[in-house]
Amino acid sequence: MSTALLAACTSVRAPAPGTPPILDRSDLGGEWEWRDDATAQRIVLDKNGNGTYPWQNGHIVTTSVADGRWEGIWSQEGNDREGGFEVLLTPNGSDAEGSWWYTRIGARTIPAREEGGNFRMKRLSAATAHPAP
Repeated sequence: MSTALLAACTSVRAPAPGTPPILDRSDLGGEWEWRDDATAQRIVLDKNGNGTYPWQNGHIVTTSVADGRWEGIWSQEGNDREGGFEVLLTPNGSDAEGSWWYTRIGARTIPAREEGGNFRMKRLSAATAHPAP
């Protein structure tokens, strides 16, 4: 997901019927750094792993977290792209490594996992218990 995982879609769609629920209550909240070979991006997530990033007005929706495997979808309104991702979290939940892929670029549908890349995430800070006013 070069600037792409975080550079990909239009609007975040709700998970399709039959999408696995979030099984594990891991707190994914806080600020994360997403990095691949070409770029780095900061992402802010709520405790359920849903949030935004500035590149192309990006959004992330977590669809499942279980046994250290974190899966979700991403979209970018600014360049009309979307896709999915899957990472493995370290036991302490501060780092993750995995892959991202496109499912759509503009009107073009792309089979999942056909085009994409690898990336790493590092938690920079945990979510605060009391949001600022």
